[in-house]
Amino acid sequence: MKKFIITISREFGCNAREVARKAAAELGVEFYDKDLVDMAAERAGISRDSFLDSEEMLDKNADRLLKSFGYGSSTQFYSDKAVKAQVDIIRDLANKRVSAIFFGRCADYVLRNSENCLKVFFSAPLMSRIRRVAQRQNISEGEAKATVQKNEKLRADNYRYYTRRMWGAAGNFDLSLNTDLGEEYIENCIRSAMKL
Repeated sequence: MKKFIITISREFGCNAREVARKAAAELGVEFYDKDLVDMAAERAGISRDSFLDSEEMLDKNADRLLKSFGYGSSTQFYSDKAVKAQVDIIRDLANKRVSAIFFGRCADYVLRNSENCLKVFFSAPLMSRIRRVAQRQNISEGEAKATVQKNEKLRADNYRYYTRRMWGAAGNFDLSLNTDLGEEYIENCIRSAMKL
């Protein structure tokens, strides 16, 4: 079978991680997710905790950072250093001779010029995502709605900061799928799009 790469981006609360992980297992390919953080932290020479703290601080200060120039703080420096390491790791892994799915981490942008790469965006209706988050976190639907909205903003700010693109824009993706349609449907769509 010819080598292929799939990048998965997603809306918060649409159950994308579980769907993507199962798709990787069904397709028999590597699945890269949070393990990219460990690899990138090691490559950047910073601790995993510093790496995650810098991401969290970037999210908390995204509006300010978007307006700043250069390295406005040590947090931004570590975050930019960590992201560069992630970009390098993603490109190195994508250049291997094995097929893989990359989950999040702006991989759709990093690999935008790669051959045989399918860029997929997972979504679901807002109420479905709110109910899923409420159940998963054992919180009210009102709290879940606030959690979804907060995380969507953080994700959009982070994506815009590093890619200068609008997060979730259809033109950035080859395929957009509603996770509420089920795993089998999604896997069939991906197989069809990749001609597998």
